[in-house]
Amino acid sequence: MIINLFYLLSWPGFARMNILLVGLIYVFGPMLLLYGCKKSAWLNKFGTVGLAYVFGIILGNIGLIKPEMKPLQDNLTSMTIALALPLLLFSINIKQWSRLALKTSLAVFLGIISVLLIIVIGYYFFRDKIAECWKVAGLMVGVYIGATANMAAIMKALNVDPETFVLVNAYDILICILYFFFLITRAQKTLTRILPAFKPLNTTVGIGNEADDFDGWDAYRGIHKRKVIGPLLVALLLSVAIAGISFFIGNLFPAEFHTAGTILSITALSILMSILPAVNRIRKTFQSGMYLIVIFCMVVGSLADFSIFTTSSLYIAAFIAIVVFGSMFFQVLFSRLFKIDADTTIIASTAFIFSAPFVPTVANALRNKEIILSGITIGIIGYATGNFLGITLAYFLR
Repeated sequence: MIINLFYLLSWPGFARMNILLVGLIYVFGPMLLLYGCKKSAWLNKFGTVGLAYVFGIILGNIGLIKPEMKPLQDNLTSMTIALALPLLLFSINIKQWSRLALKTSLAVFLGIISVLLIIVIGYYFFRDKIAECWKVAGLMVGVYIGATANMAAIMKALNVDPETFVLVNAYDILICILYFFFLITRAQKTLTRILPAFKPLNTTVGIGNEADDFDGWDAYRGIHKRKVIGPLLVALLLSVAIAGISFFIGNLFPAEFHTAGTILSITALSILMSILPAVNRIRKTFQSGMYLIVIFCMVVGSLADFSIFTTSSLYIAAFIAIVVFGSMFFQVLFSRLFKIDADTTIIASTAFIFSAPFVPTVANALRNKEIILSGITIGIIGYATGNFLGITLAYFLR
């Protein structure tokens, strides 16, 4: 451990102050990260979620976080996930998915198959080299079909060790930086030699109430206004109710599957509630859910020790690299068989590997804004299906 810079806070008279200070950092830290990403293009390259892990790791290794705070940390991770999932899913427009263009629907199916297939292959290659490799496989299904929120939910469902979770995130960020660079520079020129070129199609499919407004600082503008905060508080209360009902349902499962049952129940009930127009139209639910996810990432990061980054953990890095680049290989293979164009293939890979917020950036690099809606649609379908697929595959491989 790094020398304890906050030794004085460990004195008896400062114990409660220490807990309060850490709690305030967890709650308001994401606000500082969001503002920092808005003001600094360099910080924005790492994203709020990535910075939350880094900030959390630093926080946990300077001595501010005492061992007796672990119950607080565990409660925060459980609470933030239970409330974030409904808020994230309330804004999806599931009714209009049936009107997706055939090409986009096929890209969704083939993209999911590609990710699952390469993860299964990687699992059988690394299962003797990575402890509880089936759990790591489940995490990767969550993040590479859904997003960080899905991976966080699967972490709780499978009872994944926090340090393993941080390792997967750390290597995911490093490897995906390389993959993202490929997508915005060489991918289009490379794949158009193999796949058909994009042909413009007219589509008006909607997928969310604020599809173009995700999780940056500007996405939270106006959230304090009465006409926004009132309905949002109702959505939060509804999330609490869903979490409570799901906890009861989860306890109906065998003891080993209590948490998994709870997470799956939260996901299913939240999707069902999103069908109700009164719920689906509530503004800023997605952003509020993402704020809770950033808190989760910060707390999980603070549970990790720098010593987790060892040479043996490089197997996890290798597993992730195979999944990221291998999924693209299978997507290109399937796209050639089914005559899906290069741009749609690239944007589908972006939506699955990076999630919906990255779609506009890649679409801009491809000079093709017509595929933004398809990419965001694919990404949000990933949000809705990631938990089910990740937990199911993990227990199948176990």
